[in-house]
Amino acid sequence: MKRRVSTKYVVTRMRGNRSVRASWLACPQPRPDAALRLICFPHAGGGAASFHPFAALLPPAIEMMAVQLPGRETRLGEAPFRAMAPLVEAVQRGIAPVLDKPFAFFGHSMGALVAFELARALRRSGMPLPGSIVVSGRRAPTVPNTEAPLHVLSDTAFVDALVRRYDAIPRVIRDEPELMALFIPVMKADFATFETHVHQDEAPLPCAVGLYGGRSDPQTQQMPGWAPLFAGPARTRLFDGGHFYLADQRRAVAAALAEDVLAPAPAFG
Repeated sequence: MKRRVSTKYVVTRMRGNRSVRASWLACPQPRPDAALRLICFPHAGGGAASFHPFAALLPPAIEMMAVQLPGRETRLGEAPFRAMAPLVEAVQRGIAPVLDKPFAFFGHSMGALVAFELARALRRSGMPLPGSIVVSGRRAPTVPNTEAPLHVLSDTAFVDALVRRYDAIPRVIRDEPELMALFIPVMKADFATFETHVHQDEAPLPCAVGLYGGRSDPQTQQMPGWAPLFAGPARTRLFDGGHFYLADQRRAVAAALAEDVLAPAPAFG
């Protein structure tokens, strides 16, 4: 019998009087005995399902979980966030119960910025920190954004800019008005979240950092600035492809992640 893959975090797990909200986390292959949890944060407009193929490619020592943000997939009926601070605060509450063993973060594009700001929020709250954070496809937050904001555009201009700048909307979605009606508000909200975010200086995070990028992605050239934001070792890995190299390089990325997130001594406890 073919195993059914759950898009939620298995059975609600209790931590004292707290429980994991299934809607915040997806765990396609539960591994309760894994040594480490890898918590993944999606790109703008993306959902937890974008990370599901990685679960089977990671070694048994890693249990992969993906953050499910409001407004997409299993949370389609919920309003998306439009600002970084309340988003990070909500994610922190949502995933706190699973931070009871060594863990690492992996964020792609907008997800890289969310993972970074979440780690800083965890530190301010005196909570456990990830042993490592892998940021992917996102310029360092210290690099000024010289591009005009997209979230303020009309829907038509917004879609045109997304296609031109990122090639970010599959044709199957662009050709379906009903899908676009669902897609555009979420994408605009996500773009508002990171386009209005202002970086604040803090002490470097005591974590290792991995800098992942596609060789033909323009943002890759602006990623080295991530390294000074961390006190731990930094490692850069480049993959063939553009901004969405992950879809074509899953095996290579999974192998790199397994090596990078299991290597550092976890900043836990």
